[in-house]
Amino acid sequence: MPNYETVFILKPTLSNEKVEEVLGKVKGIITSGNGTVILSDSWGKRRLAYPVKKNKEGTYFLLQFSADGKVVGVLENFFRTTDDVIKYITIKIEKSFKKKTEPKKEEKSDIVKPEIEGQEKPVAE
Repeated sequence: MPNYETVFILKPTLSNEKVEEVLGKVKGIITSGNGTVILSDSWGKRRLAYPVKKNKEGTYFLLQFSADGKVVGVLENFFRTTDDVIKYITIKIEKSFKKKTEPKKEEKSDIVKPEIEGQEKPVAE
């Protein structure tokens, strides 16, 4: 199944119970279509770059999931018809999701770096 990433913004005036209800419905849509939610992340309340539906702030959520393309259509239809969602975007991810790993240490290379004025030249052996 293809992987997708969805970011959606909820109205800032919603209570925690209503936010959990909307999030539960979104996850329910994904799982009812034989999809799996890989990551659910709340980015919290943030100021919008411009007013959207007379809102200057919104509560951001990120979902990464695997599902069929039909599920994305149902999910976006839910976002369009729900008054609590003020913005959303869904993109298809070509690569599979991986958990973050520690950055690789820099390896020594034989490439000569350009000289900076005032530094000594490396001596070739």
